[in-house]
This record gives sequence, structure tokens and C-alpha cells, in this order.
Amino acid sequence: MRSKRISDKKKIAPELSPAEVEKILKRVGKLVKTKRKGQTSLESFAYEINISRSAMARYEAGGDMLLSSFLKVLYGLGISPEEFFKEIK
Repeated sequence: MRSKRISDKKKIAPELSPAEVEKILKRVGKLVKTKRKGQTSLESFAYEINISRSAMARYEAGGDMLLSSFLKVLYGLGISPEEFFKEIK
């Protein structure tokens, strides 16, 4: 009996294209920047949440980040993930 190849398996969920991922990351970065600008400078914010200034600038520009970094950013902004994602549409 032959086993099914991975590509023959039914997909559990639709896959996001790289363009869709980039679009979402840009929206996340823009919202983070908008919320952060209302509170403090990029340098001060990055220092306070223990993320490098260059990494923070990259995130605000739509760069990918680890979930742990994302949680640090949200905690620093004083917003829950649920509240944050309500604004991402």
C-alpha cells in the first residue's frame, strides 16, 4: 500500500501568500508606531521594553518579529492583544 505524499493531503487551513503576510505586517507596524508616537520617542520606548532601537524601527516599518517581542511591545503600549487586533482590519 502506498502512503500519501504530503502534497496530496487536504490542507487544514488556507495558506497566506507572502504578499498578504507583508500587508498585515505593514498594518501591524503602522498601528504600533501610531500608538507609540502618542506616548514617547522610539528610542525611549525601545529602551523601556528592552528591545533594540533598530529592531523597534524595523517592527514599526512592518518587519517580522517574534511573538515574545510583540508581547513586549503590546505590554509597553499598555494594550492587550485582543484590543490591538480589534484595530487591525
